[in-house]
Amino acid sequence: MSDEDTERRLIEFKVHTSKLEQLVVVCDDVACLRDLPRDRLPSHTEVRIAASILRRLLIDNGGELFKIWRSIDRDGVAPLTVEATDLGAFLKAWPSEWIWYAWAGGAQFPGAHHAGFVMYRVPKEVHEPYGSPEKFISERGMPGEPKRIRFSLSGLLESPGAAIQTDAGLHVIGRKRIIDYIANRKGGVHFDASRNLSVRGITNRRRNAEYHLLDHGLLRVGHLSGPEYEVVSIAQALVGEEWADELIRIGSENAPSEFRGDPAEMRVWTGMKEADGTPWATWTYGRRTGSAAVDTS
Repeated sequence: MSDEDTERRLIEFKVHTSKLEQLVVVCDDVACLRDLPRDRLPSHTEVRIAASILRRLLIDNGGELFKIWRSIDRDGVAPLTVEATDLGAFLKAWPSEWIWYAWAGGAQFPGAHHAGFVMYRVPKEVHEPYGSPEKFISERGMPGEPKRIRFSLSGLLESPGAAIQTDAGLHVIGRKRIIDYIANRKGGVHFDASRNLSVRGITNRRRNAEYHLLDHGLLRVGHLSGPEYEVVSIAQALVGEEWADELIRIGSENAPSEFRGDPAEMRVWTGMKEADGTPWATWTYGRRTGSAAVDTS
């Protein structure tokens, strides 16, 4: 049996009834991320919504996606993995003090896009002996392009999404923090412009310092800031996996009938046995589907 068959069997046969509603909600959230536009850059609003979904799926209270997957894959034979840009390895190619800032990226669009961007500032005393920056580059060579590697889903959250040079050295910011930034501070779930760098606790100070660094943006892909583009890249990586397609399929197949209603129908609870044998009377708008329909066109 292939890994794909194993994964599908786990989804179909190991979801407990008590987890069904949670499964449907999680799968619907994954479908929403899948349906983000690919023929254009998403709007700022679409990115904020994506960040709120990613936060709920991957971060809040241990992440709803992780919870539902544990109930599906009880034997741990089909761990969630994601292929994405490996910015961490790329940052080691040249001395860290040469890096001004960097972003992982990876989302694909017809127009502007990137999969790993690093802005270097090579010290004058390093490149001057070569005679020109061009000669320095031709002789030393550039680091090349970041590679895409396979992460565990939890590993993806902890992996570098950005790196920004500070007075204290190169500060690497994980993808999880970038999701939090758009969701918690830029309007995905909350809007909070405060950046109190003197707040108590090392963890809180580090978080606010990273939010402050992300405020600079430093890179724009079309109308999207560097952090916004990272959120889109994470979303695209997530829904590009076969397990995401399977979750969407299973969620759709197991959703209650009312979860996918007909937009031309309005159903009203009467408590009496109606023509279709249910206690729901149905009005249909804009077309006729039998004696129970009301044509308002």
